[in-house]
Amino acid sequence: MKNFYFALLLVMGFGINAQVTMVTNMPPSVAPNANLNIEVKINKGTIGNFSKYEMEVSEGFTATEGETRTGYFTFEKNRIKIVWVTIPAEAEFIVSFKLKTPAATGPHILYQKFFYIENGIKKEVAGKQIDVKVEDKGVTKTLSYLPEKPEEPVVVSTPTVAPTPVVSAVAAIPITTTVAVVTNTVPATPVTSSNTSATAGLTYLVQIGTFTSDPGKAKYSDLGKVTVEKDGAVYKVLIGEYPSKEDALKKREELVTKGYNGFLVKYQNGQRVK
Repeated sequence: MKNFYFALLLVMGFGINAQVTMVTNMPPSVAPNANLNIEVKINKGTIGNFSKYEMEVSEGFTATEGETRTGYFTFEKNRIKIVWVTIPAEAEFIVSFKLKTPAATGPHILYQKFFYIENGIKKEVAGKQIDVKVEDKGVTKTLSYLPEKPEEPVVVSTPTVAPTPVVSAVAAIPITTTVAVVTNTVPATPVTSSNTSATAGLTYLVQIGTFTSDPGKAKYSDLGKVTVEKDGAVYKVLIGEYPSKEDALKKREELVTKGYNGFLVKYQNGQRVK
């Protein structure tokens, strides 16, 4: 019986550890002296109270605080730490920090860990190691898990016309004023027709990279349909073209398993929209 309870406790402990995942938007190839905004998506499940996220980086990397979700940020002895007395209630949330890459080129390995307290015992979960190569042709900007900021609504003000006062010329004779109320009826636009026109020509693509020079399509040919779009001084690499958001999300999850942490973008009749 004792052996049974011991095995049960082991299974329960493994279940909690298995629910913790850490995924970053760290590119596999980065430029020297690049200032990157690194985001970490933490899925901690039902874990609460005291917790800590830690990333160990190589000599030459430096880090400063970003969005910590009420956590306490430190960087010392090549370790990035975010500590929570009470971790955010959401099962999955995103934190970020600013990371500057070394001046020297070469390969590096970054290590992630997540710590938490369970029944007064400190538990540790090791994340997947991150292989990064610092090279001249590496990227200088990271992709984001966070949604793009929506455009501010435009408020149109209609000028108010003050009513013209009516002045009675003869005070002794009462004047009865008849006011005619004219109602302007504006025909309603059918909802069905509006929705159809709004979604016509709408497609979803997965953006997996932004580069300062044209990366070409050849090395992404195994990912599906590849589009390289020039936007100002940068080139954006887009994968697929899907009529529904659900299909595009499935493609994005597939790309994540291949090491590409992309995000969805929308196009209306060939033009990028918010």
